[in-house]
Amino acid sequence: MLQFEDFVMHYGYFAVYIFLALGIFGLPLPDELVVAFIGHLSAVGTLNYFSAFVITILGVLTGTLFTYTIGRKVGKPLLMKYGKWISLSPKRIQKVDSWFNKYGSWAITIGYFVPGMRHIICYMSGSSGVDIRRYLVFASIGTFISSITFLTIGYFVHFPF
Repeated sequence: MLQFEDFVMHYGYFAVYIFLALGIFGLPLPDELVVAFIGHLSAVGTLNYFSAFVITILGVLTGTLFTYTIGRKVGKPLLMKYGKWISLSPKRIQKVDSWFNKYGSWAITIGYFVPGMRHIICYMSGSSGVDIRRYLVFASIGTFISSITFLTIGYFVHFPF
């Protein structure tokens, strides 16, 4: 975590934005821990809490929109072609799409609180054909609530780094 702190010290909020936007692609450090650490940096005066909150939301939403777009453009064709190798027949893919179109909106929001889930949810939303406006509403709710939750936890729980 020391390298991340050095990166933030050198590049500021831009580092926070880039790290969270790229974090959705599965960087080896969970976004939840990064956001909590950003809250800690706000508590010790390295960052401003409100600015960190805004940049966190923008970074996460940028990453999720990008992965949603990848899922939308290449997800379905890729699953149809190679899904059989991971036990996803066209019939099973259709079932997943139906389920996701019925219940996926709340899965998008809740997925922000389950480590690793937001990565999968973004791709699934795009490949299942979830409308971009609907996706943005539920992704924004999840991003807002999870960002304020993890920033606040990091703000009040001081890390021994």
